[in-house]
Amino acid sequence: MSAETIEQRIQRVQALRLKRMAWGFANHGCTTLAVVGLYLGGFLPLAPAMVFLASSILIGTVLVLMLQFGINLRFRDPSMTMTQILWPIVPTLYVMFFVALPQGRIVFLLLGAGGLMFGTLALNRRQMLTIAWLYWLGYLGLVVLLTWRKPEYVYWPLEAVTLFAYGSVLSIVAYLGSFISNLRQELGIRNRDLKHANLELVELATRDPLTSLPNRRTVMEQFEKEVARSERQSAGPKALGISVLDIDHFKRINDTYGHQAGDEILRKVSQTIEAAIRKGDYIGRIGGEEFLIIFPETTPEMTVPAADRIRRAVEALRFEALPEGYRVTVSQGVALHQTGETLESTFKRADEALYQAKNGGRNQVLAA
Repeated sequence: MSAETIEQRIQRVQALRLKRMAWGFANHGCTTLAVVGLYLGGFLPLAPAMVFLASSILIGTVLVLMLQFGINLRFRDPSMTMTQILWPIVPTLYVMFFVALPQGRIVFLLLGAGGLMFGTLALNRRQMLTIAWLYWLGYLGLVVLLTWRKPEYVYWPLEAVTLFAYGSVLSIVAYLGSFISNLRQELGIRNRDLKHANLELVELATRDPLTSLPNRRTVMEQFEKEVARSERQSAGPKALGISVLDIDHFKRINDTYGHQAGDEILRKVSQTIEAAIRKGDYIGRIGGEEFLIIFPETTPEMTVPAADRIRRAVEALRFEALPEGYRVTVSQGVALHQTGETLESTFKRADEALYQAKNGGRNQVLAA
């Protein structure tokens, strides 16, 4: 799992939702400017304009508070996309009722079509068409109500054309918006798949497939970093130590008991070493039955006992594929990096100590 915690991820996503909500408020702000313009032009009374402003502020505040306190996380759609698109319908239709000129009402229809585009962020085609037809039915209901209450405000030949054009535009916007939304979702899925594939490639490139330990290239790169870090530090009691570890008689085990037994031993020994080293230490498989263990910030008094602790832990293991009483052992060569020494020199000294340990009877740790 990444370093980002669940709480941090929730906060990041909530911040993104708040940003999207701000975009919706900006669109509604354009509607508010239209209301103010109609009032200043004498086409709208003050009272409905004030009701529109008050209701917009109230509903907007409620939506922001729901997001700030995490109430939206309880919903199926935490972004509240449909809610944000639909809530302006009521105050907008209310203020449109008081606009005498049909041309003035068309301004709100244009802004409503623009607000529908916010559905491309999250909604599917059915939801987009549902909103579109709710917009259209809302305006149709307004025209019918005006015909009943204020017939002087309605010129039906123009309204019929407007209703046809508005329904067509909304349908096209909803269809194209849902198409864009589907593309975004497919792209998101492909990006996730690509990210997962990249992680797998990184894993294959840096990890040994059998033991899941860092492979030779990776552990040597880590060794190089630790050498550079050790060289930068001032002289002191702490030093960089390494151990080159080899499983004793591994070829004979493979030849006698089979490669399946050998694989089991490699996996179990790897797990045992990982469990035995400190949190800041590093282990990798450098080939066959050979491993490199890095001990940063260590001392001569600590390195050999740490390596011997690993030796004893491996010796205590039992394997189902091996006869009862058979002991798998390891030999190790330990070396401390010396100031000014190259990485290759340090590794060579540890490897020579390993060679001596194996020639001296195996199952032991020797320091260079």
